Parts: sequence; structure tokens; C-alpha cells
Amino acid sequence: MIWQLMERLNDNPAAILLLPLSIICLGGAIPLMREHSRRRSIERALPEMLELISAELGAGLGLEQAFADVAKSRNDEAGKLLDLALERAQATSFSAALARFAIETRSSMVQRVVNLLDAALEQNAPLQDVTYRMSIEYEKLNTLLRMKEEKVFGQAFTMIILMALMLPVITGFIVGVFAGPATGYPLGSTLNALYIFSAAATGVTVVISGRMLDRLGQYVWVAPLGMFISTVLFQGVYLVAGNLF
Repeated sequence: MIWQLMERLNDNPAAILLLPLSIICLGGAIPLMREHSRRRSIERALPEMLELISAELGAGLGLEQAFADVAKSRNDEAGKLLDLALERAQATSFSAALARFAIETRSSMVQRVVNLLDAALEQNAPLQDVTYRMSIEYEKLNTLLRMKEEKVFGQAFTMIILMALMLPVITGFIVGVFAGPATGYPLGSTLNALYIFSAAATGVTVVISGRMLDRLGQYVWVAPLGMFISTVLFQGVYLVAGNLF
């Protein structure tokens, strides 16, 4: 059966094209996945950092010293970036170091926090109260983002299951039962059209799912792999059903 499937793949232009394309595109998908995970870990740590800074300010420390203590007390990505930015502050200014930290996180949430802190410093606002209120607000924002991601991911995952797995399985089973290899029907061009249809349906579904999750670029890179899996799955079910019935 495996050898028969390999022979079928050799006769399938879509699979021959998608296999190397999938391998190449994984090189673009993996960095984007890691970057998303890194950015979200920093954003999840932000409310706790702001709360600790507020506590340090309440203890009578200055803003720069409060940031330094928080940076040294954390071993995660946010703490390392903040510590590195504060080391650079020795050669520049504290505001410039915070701006550099915000840029290196590549997070719009962190950049908004830094902008708010700069505005509070310029207006001589009570920084302890400002940082504490921001910690509460961004904790709520993170909760809402997590709930949104969980809800939308469930919808996107259902779409991918239906179109990338169920559709090729059902289609391959029907074609295999009624027009399997043993029947001798000349289905060469028809099978190629079904392979392309299955791959295209999967690709469109993966891209739509990425748009729903605000990760369009990441999912575009993953789409060729899903298309290849869908095509191979269709072939496998078609051969199994054709040999059994």
C-alpha cells in the first residue's frame, strides 16, 4: 500500500509541487511562530511588571531604580530585554533606554505603555498611581485577548478539520468505493482535478483561519503543508477504500 501510494504521488503533479514547497515554507513559518510566542509572553508579563514597579515606587525608589530592580528580579524574555535596555541607559538617557526596550519587544502594547510613562513624566503625574492603574488595565486587556484567541481558535480549528481533513477523507472514500483502482475506470484527469480541489480548499481555509486569528502571514507560510497533507490524505483514503470495496 505504501509503495502504491508513492507511485500515485509520482503521478500527481500537485503533490510533487507541494512537497518541496511545504518544506521551504516551513522555514518562513517557524520564525513567525516563535516571534508570536515571544511577543505574547512579554505582553503577558507586562501587568505584573507594572504592579512591581508601582510597589517599588511606593517604597520610595525612583522610576529608573524601580525598573532596574524589576528587570533583575525576572529571568524571562521581558526581564532580559529590560535589563539590557537599562545597561544602555548609562550611555544615553533613561527615556531613550525605555524607547529602545519598547522597540526591541516589537509589541504595540509595550510601546503604548512606554508612551504613557513618557507622558506621565512630562506632566509630573503620580507615577505610582499611573503604573498601578496601567497594570490593572493591561491585565484586563490580556484576559480579553486570551478569551478572544481561544474562541476564534476554536472556530478556525473546526474549519480546518472540516476542510483539510474531513473533506478529503469523505471525497476519497466515495471515489474509492465507486471508482477505485480495481474498477479500471480511467480517472486520471478527474483525480488530478480532485487533488487540486482538495489542496485549494485546504489552502483557502488555512489562510482564512490565519486572518481570523490575526496571524495571516504565519498561516500563509503553513498553507502549502496543509495542502500537501490534504492531497496525500485524499490519495490514501482513495487507495484504501478502492482495495477494500
